[in-house]
Amino acid sequence: MSKADKLNVLKSKWKIFVKHEWANANDDDVEHIIRSWKKCLKKCDPYKWIPPVKASGHTWKILEQNNQEFIRVSQRVIEDYYQLNPNKNIAVYLVDVNGWTLYVVGGSSFTDELNFLGFGLRMSWNEDRIGTNAWSVCAETHRFTVLTGAEHFCEALHAYSMSASPVIDPFGEVHGFIVCVEEALIDTYSLSISHACANEIANIIYIERELTNTNKVLCQHNAVIECMDDGFICWDREMNITMINSQAEILLLTNKDQLIGRNIKDEFTFPPLLLKSIEERVKLSQKQIVLECKGKFIELMTTLRPLSDGSFLLFLHPLDKIRKIAWQQLSSNANFTFDSLHAISKNMKYVVMGARRALKTASPILIYGEEGVGKLSLAMAVHNESNYSDGPFISINCQMLSSENMVQELLGSDEGPIPSRFELAHNGTLYLEKIEYLSAELQSALLKVLKTGLVMRSQSQRLIPVKFRLVACSGSSLKDYVQRGAFSRQLFYEISINEIDIPPLHKRKEDLSAMINDALEKYSARVGKKLSISPRASTVLHEYCWPGNISEFKNRMEKILLNCNQVIVQLGDIPAEMRMVPQTKGEDGAKLLSLEEVEIQTIENACKACDWNLSKVATVLKIGRTTLWRKIKTYNLVPKSGEIK
Repeated sequence: MSKADKLNVLKSKWKIFVKHEWANANDDDVEHIIRSWKKCLKKCDPYKWIPPVKASGHTWKILEQNNQEFIRVSQRVIEDYYQLNPNKNIAVYLVDVNGWTLYVVGGSSFTDELNFLGFGLRMSWNEDRIGTNAWSVCAETHRFTVLTGAEHFCEALHAYSMSASPVIDPFGEVHGFIVCVEEALIDTYSLSISHACANEIANIIYIERELTNTNKVLCQHNAVIECMDDGFICWDREMNITMINSQAEILLLTNKDQLIGRNIKDEFTFPPLLLKSIEERVKLSQKQIVLECKGKFIELMTTLRPLSDGSFLLFLHPLDKIRKIAWQQLSSNANFTFDSLHAISKNMKYVVMGARRALKTASPILIYGEEGVGKLSLAMAVHNESNYSDGPFISINCQMLSSENMVQELLGSDEGPIPSRFELAHNGTLYLEKIEYLSAELQSALLKVLKTGLVMRSQSQRLIPVKFRLVACSGSSLKDYVQRGAFSRQLFYEISINEIDIPPLHKRKEDLSAMINDALEKYSARVGKKLSISPRASTVLHEYCWPGNISEFKNRMEKILLNCNQVIVQLGDIPAEMRMVPQTKGEDGAKLLSLEEVEIQTIENACKACDWNLSKVATVLKIGRTTLWRKIKTYNLVPKSGEIK
């Protein structure tokens, strides 16, 4: 059967359907067309042609903007296929997923003919207006579709053949459609252009998407490499360097462009441990080595990883950052300065003046003083006022170091490795508390470090340069230890160039006043109400001997303020053991109490003896109950149980 005869058969079937709303659907290929015809019967007249809707204004701008990349990719493909096609009486339409025409190419006379029907740029292929067409069927089935002659619902389209093919990428996403239109009687294969174009456009979209994703991953990969704190070098099975990042360039003090392609063994001299791991192709994790590069010896922490293709990856961990993490965990928070110390008294002003003078030298500082007198605070102030303030403040209590592990804890070890405390204090301050407890071996090691600026780890022959300020303290005179042979005479001479003796708190009355006021201000700010202290209570605090010095002061003041129920700290708020301790002596050496203190002590003892029964207490003391009650309130005498009978 010729093509003309086939068109006539279709025409007859179409006429029967239009007249009787029925058609014989013998196969699946016709079924979807019949289904479309039935929908069109309710929406449009098959004999009356109404031009399709066209987008304009803001709607068209949004369509162009949303499909910008789809149009860019598709234009070149459509134009190439059209130029290669011998039939120029064909029009190719690029259509988006909603049926709007985004781009058109075709013969001028043929496209003019189609434009007369309203087919052109910005048109809608919706079948509600133009009836059954190749796009509407393809949009429903997502399959390559060809409609010829009377297969179109509207008679105005019976003179044409159409094909449509969806642009579906490998991930199943539909980006749009390619629609081809030609004369129905032309027996060519031009309509297959839509299928070929759609496949090529889908492939290009997939390739571009993969390239974009690859570039994104590559950019992230490069960013990670350049932002790494660790350096790394990669070389192939022939030992030629293939990759090196910027951090490795900095750590190795070299130019990476001059290393790429060079033999790794010609550029670096590896220690035996690393060479053995390379030869045996075994992993090496976080081993500290010394690497020689162009005559320079560089200390590094390294990790070696053999790769499956025969190449190697050597990670270089910067020791300065590892040490920084370690000293951040071990160092104390040095938050004192000379201004924050309570130095009102002449004695403390002399201490601060001596510390400032010591800062002008590079020599160690030795601090003396009783327990709790503020030696650590002064050491922190020295650190913060010195040129080492940006470095760590490493504090070590020599009395707390166990005799078995003392050497390894202070000097470190290459096993692990464990850096020495001298290394952790590099460019900072090392504070040795109770230095008199340092063992003889460590005294010798400390003396060597101070003289040479080099430290040797335990059971190691490697010399590591260090630079720090030493601040040591002792609760007793080191001279006595030296005379007994318990402390190195040479080390004593080395660390005692700048000696500072902090006087006990009871000899610093002016500082005590400032400390009391400071404690009141801080507590007032904390609880949100203004507190003050009565003269009698203040006198007791000033006359108390404070055997525990600043540590005791902080503890007792916190308890006094917490237990104070008024805005003024009264004499009765002071603990009895502080009020009753004799502060002065008579000419015969007997300790004396003030009249008020005697009265407080007498009333408190009587109350305890009478179980705080005020009637009995008043009888014993031979005073009125009202007078007794007034004195109890004045002195703020309260039983532990809180009950007064």
